[in-house]
Amino acid sequence: MMHWQQIQQQFNISETDDFISLLTDLLPPGNTLIITSAGFTRRGLSQKVLDRLPTDCVLLCDEITPNPELLDLQRWAQRYQQNEISNIIALGGGSVIDSAKVLCAMLSQPHLSLMELLASSNPVNNLHLIAIPTTSGTGAEVTPFSTVWDSAAVKKYSLVGISADKIILDASLTLSLPHQQTLYPALDALSHALESLWNKNRTISSADYAVQAIEAICQALPAVLKQSDDFAARQTLQRAASLAGLAICQTRTAIAHAISYPLTAAYGVPHGLACSFTLAAIIKEVGSEQLNLSVALVDKVLNLLKSLALDSEMAKFVSWQILLEQFDPALDPARASNFILEIHAALVGRLITQSHISAAL
Repeated sequence: MMHWQQIQQQFNISETDDFISLLTDLLPPGNTLIITSAGFTRRGLSQKVLDRLPTDCVLLCDEITPNPELLDLQRWAQRYQQNEISNIIALGGGSVIDSAKVLCAMLSQPHLSLMELLASSNPVNNLHLIAIPTTSGTGAEVTPFSTVWDSAAVKKYSLVGISADKIILDASLTLSLPHQQTLYPALDALSHALESLWNKNRTISSADYAVQAIEAICQALPAVLKQSDDFAARQTLQRAASLAGLAICQTRTAIAHAISYPLTAAYGVPHGLACSFTLAAIIKEVGSEQLNLSVALVDKVLNLLKSLALDSEMAKFVSWQILLEQFDPALDPARASNFILEIHAALVGRLITQSHISAAL
């Protein structure tokens, strides 16, 4: 098993309770673009960062919203093309970090359109990217993946190949997160860990990361939901999200994510919820033996998922009647094909049905 300190060293992960001081030490010279959301600016955090940065030219883009849109990314890249950006700081959740990765590629290759970059197998990044996650879930800080949404066409694209140069984890940034912004990202991390286990691309190291992440989430998530300012538990969740992200770096995601994307695109189901409401049903379909997990750990996961009443969470966004009657079982093979079992319409229908029935029991 690889210990957390070894993982930190290998992947340039720093932990702190004062990210601004550490950021000023890690930031190279050159023009800098801060990518964040409007909420951080409203709370005064963006200005605190701006006041402390030593570089001559610092620009702020605080327009990032959940599920970054293709047209918005194109607009932002065009806006900053002439500013000779050397560094990007991504301060936010997965959507912010994904947007920062895409902008790194677009500003490094301004002669290519975003659609051309999305089709590229080896995008170039000439910028220095520092990722500071403010939620504990997507693992975007450690992965080379970025998700781009085109809501008008109800499509999702992936950019692969841009990773952060430095990662700063500061659990104090997550202490004030409300219930849903704590729960849904943590479910995303749990989904990543499990998806990497029922995966054709599973490796010894990906399984190591995944098991550590699952154990940490089962321990820390109930504690954080009970007491939101539990710093130690928040820090454990941050680590778990990064560990789960490292697992899917090797395996990519699988069936739970393939089911999730149409639900987010069509009904606005938050990603962490959309990719986790089927987890219990998939665990039961695959079994602890094929997952190579102890029965005790599987029971912990199932008990945690049951306690969260995810069927009720799903019903806030789409009725179960619509879901059961109208969901298209033809899944995106880019994710579904990683699943270790054969996928067919009956299996997909059964998973969705069981996700509703099991939760009601």
